[in-house]
Amino acid sequence: MEFKLLGPLEVGDRSAPISIAGRKQRALLARLLLDANRTVAADRLVDDLWGESVPDSAHKMVQIYVSQLRKVLPDGLLQTRPPGYAVEVEPASIDLVRFEQLRREGEAAHAAGNAELAARRFDEALSLWRGEALAEFQEPFAQAETARLGELHLACIEARIAADLDRGRHGELVAELEPLLTRYPLREGLRAQQLLALYRSGRQSDALAAYRRFRDLLADELGLEPSPRLKELERRILRHDRTLDYEPVRASAAPPGVRYVRNGDVSIAYQTTGEGELDLVLVHGWVSSFQPGWEWPALARFYERLAGIGRLIMFDKRGIGLSDRVTEMASLEERMDDVRAVMDAVGSERALVLGISEGGPMAALFAATYPRRTTGLVLMGAFARWPWAPDDASGPRIEQHWSMNATPEDWGLPAAKRYVDEAAPSLAGHEDAYRWYASYLVRGASPGAVAQLARMNAEIDVRDVLPSIHVPTLVLYREREFVRQEARYMGERIAAARIVELPGADHLPWEGAQDGVLHEIERFAGELDTETEPERVLATVLVVEADGTQEACDLVRADVARFRGSELALTDDTLIATFDGPARAIRCGSALMELARTHGRAARAGLHTGESDLGGDTLEAIPVAVAAALKEQAEPGEILVSSTVRDLVAGSGLAFSEREREPLHVEGVPGAWHVHAVAA
Repeated sequence: MEFKLLGPLEVGDRSAPISIAGRKQRALLARLLLDANRTVAADRLVDDLWGESVPDSAHKMVQIYVSQLRKVLPDGLLQTRPPGYAVEVEPASIDLVRFEQLRREGEAAHAAGNAELAARRFDEALSLWRGEALAEFQEPFAQAETARLGELHLACIEARIAADLDRGRHGELVAELEPLLTRYPLREGLRAQQLLALYRSGRQSDALAAYRRFRDLLADELGLEPSPRLKELERRILRHDRTLDYEPVRASAAPPGVRYVRNGDVSIAYQTTGEGELDLVLVHGWVSSFQPGWEWPALARFYERLAGIGRLIMFDKRGIGLSDRVTEMASLEERMDDVRAVMDAVGSERALVLGISEGGPMAALFAATYPRRTTGLVLMGAFARWPWAPDDASGPRIEQHWSMNATPEDWGLPAAKRYVDEAAPSLAGHEDAYRWYASYLVRGASPGAVAQLARMNAEIDVRDVLPSIHVPTLVLYREREFVRQEARYMGERIAAARIVELPGADHLPWEGAQDGVLHEIERFAGELDTETEPERVLATVLVVEADGTQEACDLVRADVARFRGSELALTDDTLIATFDGPARAIRCGSALMELARTHGRAARAGLHTGESDLGGDTLEAIPVAVAAALKEQAEPGEILVSSTVRDLVAGSGLAFSEREREPLHVEGVPGAWHVHAVAA
């Protein structure tokens, strides 16, 4: 089964096409396919299908269209998911998804110096287009999407032409560019490629004449002049600049190959460079992808300096860059699993973990949860919780931040300008930087993934974890960067952390004066004691109470093992188990609740995440006492968790309701926790 959006809407395969009758039914299916495997609210569908001219019966009409589509589509494909609907399909069955994947592969190949492979991938991507995408639809959603997809199509053409220029095909490109420029006469990227192709074909005078025609057209049509970049290209053509001559592009020896490791059903892209006794794992922030970084001189130098300290291990988070796309943004727990999978794949037992910005919370949680695999921790411009919270008014109101309000039309150059101005103000107004970061961001994630990530970032809160970090820690931030208060907060709550404030305002550590950042990391790495064994670890404790039998105990043990738990105690009526991730612990608790129900037994459970001594009596640890107290407050069939657990499962898809009662206090245990019930 295939779904084609890049031209007239088509469903089915060549041997058995499916006819979708009715314009609104076709429009509804196209709209859902644009967000395949994600729920689109009915209210949103009404707005997208009718805009401001909404009939009174719009919601009823959507239901009718859904019913009509279900009659011709395979069973189970069009699902009702409150508050709306979703189509559940294999992502690769949609031509738009395949196009974007091939385009990303082409960009990665070109960045690595393989113009031949890049051109093939771009050609494969372009071959999926059968006409203008969504052109048959006049609905409001289609107007914006048609423009966005048209721009992606044209950008892919330019990328393929750039690869062909690097293959020495300038003579053929001169002829190809003529009709393109007739259709897009003001497209400066295509014009620059035409000038270069003409010049490399020995036609300097024709290249200069083409420039003059474009300059006059800009002045007549828009009252503008060519960009400084195009003016510079003309000057270089006039001077017969030898650097414009064609030279075969050779793959750089610096960027090593991209490899993959499977973690569950998701493939994680990773790369290693450098060598030495110390391993370093770099956790990028937000939508940053490691491979494009080799194109940007500042970031490439940053990688090379880190690789001079030891073996540098980089990876793309699931849903980001070259790693597999996922239908829902990953939780911190899943990302930690990905780090361990990458470390296992390269044979790394312990590593210095470096977290940048949004990568900091996961790096911190990893260091607390897996201290035996963490030689040390470096946090750069990181935060435990970024947005405002009722108990922390230092952060910004997340709903006011541009990343929470960005539209698909903003993703690209508009977003890059805001991103650079905020995260790298030393580059503000630098047009080349804006353009490169626009390319960098769109290769990292799609607009939908960015929206998911923004929502997850708004939920991240690892403040309670910070006192549980006992590995050597270095916290770096710049004195005027926008998360300086949040970064310092982390350092002040991690025992014996070294806090270094550096001059500057750039949030991205490779921009601005990167030498200061790298010097501190090199000094810190040189002082690490790789032989020291950790004494304490962060763990989630699950306490379940239920009437049971020996047969039931065997089933309980099987469930605990299935969710990677460790049994501490199990009697006929009580289980105490630990887990290395709170989401796994909750899901195990839910499975045990269901097990009790199937046996006609009443059960209740409590969970808490905290630290305990690796060599001590775990049953006497604080997390056990807190989890047991939560269990005592739970009603039959209910799972109660502490606010610490709730804060650590951001992005997991788990839902909670807060108990309207005083925070939980446990006798002999410092601190207090809000209590939350796991939604059924």
